[in-house]
Formats: sequence, structure tokens, C-alpha cells
Amino acid sequence: MSELLNFFHNRQDAMLELLRAQVETESFTRDKAGVDRMIDLLQAHFTRMGADAIKRFPQQDFGDFLLATWNEHAPGKPFLFLVHVDTVHPPGTLATMPVKIEEGRFFGPGALDMKAGIVIATEAIGGLLARDQLPQRPIHFLVTSEEEIGSPQSEPVIKSLAADCELALVMEPATAEGAIKSWRKGGGQYELTVDGRAAHAGIAPEQGINAIIEFARQALEINALNDLKYGTSVSITMVDGGSAGNVIPSQVKAKIDTRVMTIDAMNNLHQALTTLYPKMPGAKVTCQRLGHRPPMERNLDLFHKAAAIGEKHGVTIYEGGTGGGSDGNFTAAMGVPTLDGLGAHGDGAHATHEHVIISSLPRQATLIAALLSEWNADR
Repeated sequence: MSELLNFFHNRQDAMLELLRAQVETESFTRDKAGVDRMIDLLQAHFTRMGADAIKRFPQQDFGDFLLATWNEHAPGKPFLFLVHVDTVHPPGTLATMPVKIEEGRFFGPGALDMKAGIVIATEAIGGLLARDQLPQRPIHFLVTSEEEIGSPQSEPVIKSLAADCELALVMEPATAEGAIKSWRKGGGQYELTVDGRAAHAGIAPEQGINAIIEFARQALEINALNDLKYGTSVSITMVDGGSAGNVIPSQVKAKIDTRVMTIDAMNNLHQALTTLYPKMPGAKVTCQRLGHRPPMERNLDLFHKAAAIGEKHGVTIYEGGTGGGSDGNFTAAMGVPTLDGLGAHGDGAHATHEHVIISSLPRQATLIAALLSEWNADR
């Protein structure tokens, strides 16, 4: 065991104590009061850690955001940590999913996604401070509160901070196999609206324009946009249409989920969906994008650099990816070097068996500390 890994191994109990405090502070995305309690907890923790500056971003509809900075006035581009405190678990979940430790695993709602990642990152910074090894460049630690619903308010804050950073470190959990995420699919959500014309289905069906029939034709064309071999998926996920059993339907609305591996694929798919045209005379078809995250395209050079640093301290890392998005999608699409999936190992994110493999806490803290202290060693 390397000296640095041994240092964090000896900190494992303290990491578990902080993780328990966070998990037992429920922070469902839509529960502003609960999320703000988590922000309060972290603000106090950052103060104890001696952050040079702590800025709170008040929010009306979601929990507040928080930015802690170390080495505020040091030269060089900053490192940027991206974490979120919101979870998918509604208030009261602890009653049915209490915190427990069994067979080397820490169970609890939000433990894996992503409160353990927060623990790992703060422990890495704290460990380097204690060892007088924190790199002399700014370190920004951004805590957001609505990542689970697409970061609608924090996206501009993330992009503003990332614009001039050296490296973005996203503390989302590793893959189920324990790999960091060198790529993530991008995603877009669309709403398709098909307008026809209502008519009595028995007396004058010929006077109607059946929006369901038009939708069915559009659905086949949309489904043909799938290119699963190259990572593009187009899924019609919800459909609502018709008004009564004896009326030719005048409108159908549908939700469409898209996932892509590359920016080019996202742009091509967007063009195809927003230029759909009606198949039936008199029908109208519109398709608009409601929100999206660009893909984090695979970057093996970045992964290999991180892997080499980890190996020096006895931490072997593997690379993988996922169809889900994170805030790292935003930074990677800006051209900012981004490492994702640096958080805990475990399984069951968003599920009732959500858990963290406890031994991964000191392991990942070692990796993060090594990345911070050695990323620019060759300069």
C-alpha cells in the first residue's frame, strides 16, 4: 500500500462519519428546505476546512448553490470540482431505507449518487492541506442542487466557472464495474405536436383529419432515426391524444428521448426532428427541443494521464462510459478537460439497494489527491 493510500485508509472512519451526516440529511431535488440543510452542512464543513472564500448563490425554486475556493489568489488556471447535493429520494425515504453498514457496504438514499463523491473530494483537499501538499493554484468547489433534473439553473454558473479552468473533476459515482467515465452520451428531450381536425366519427369522419393516424406515420419515421450501432437512440416515451371515443382526434402530443455519442450526431438528429413534415393533407406537425445536454465525447489521452498518476500510488483505474448525462457533459463540450465518474464505487443509484463500497472511499480520495498534486508536474 502506498504512503498516500495508507494515509487516506486511516481516514476511512472519518469519511464514513461525514457520509452518514450527509445521507441522514435528506435532500430531494424539489424539497428546497431539505436541500438547503445540506448546503448549510457543507458550508460549515468548508469553513472548518479553512476555505479562502465561500459564496452562496440563493435560489428561489431549488436549493441554494455553494462555491468554496482554496488558494483564491494563486496563479494559474483553477481546478474545478462539480458536485450536486440533490437526490431522487423524496422526503421520508430514510424511514424505509435507513442508513446501515453490511459486509463492507454503506447503504442509504443518495449515498452513491452522489454524497460519497462529495466526501471523497473534500477529504482529498483536506488531506493535502494537512500534508502541506495542496497545489498552488486556485481550487473551486461548486455544489449545485438540481442536477437530477438537468441543471436548469446551474448550467450557466457551471459554464462560467469552467471557461478558464485547468481540469473539471466530476464526482459522480463510477460505473457499476468501477470504471471512471471517459465518455457520456448526450441527450435531448423533445415534444412532438400533431394537429389534425376534429369531426364526428360516425356522421362525418371524412371531414376530420385524424391526428393519431398522422402521428403513427410520424412515429415510424422517428423510429427509423435510431442508429444503435453507433450509439444513437430515439425513443418515443409518452403519447397523449384524442378526446372521446366517437370523435376523430384533433391533436396528439408525444415525448421523445434522444441519446447520442457525438456532437455531430446530436446536430444531425436535431435537424431531422425539427424538420418533420406532415404526411396527410391539412395536418400540422411541430417538434421542439425542451432541453438537452451535449455528449461528453471519449477522451483516451485524458484517461491515460489520470491512470498513470493513479498507478504511482497503487490505484488502478479503468475507463468506461454511460448513456446518462452529468454536469461534465457541459464542461467537456466546451473543450475543458473533464474527468467524470471519480466518485465512489457501488451499485443501486436511485434504487432501494443504493450503496457504496466502503473501501472505495480512501481509494478514490487517494486518486483525487494525486491528480490535484501531480496533474501539472510535467510543466
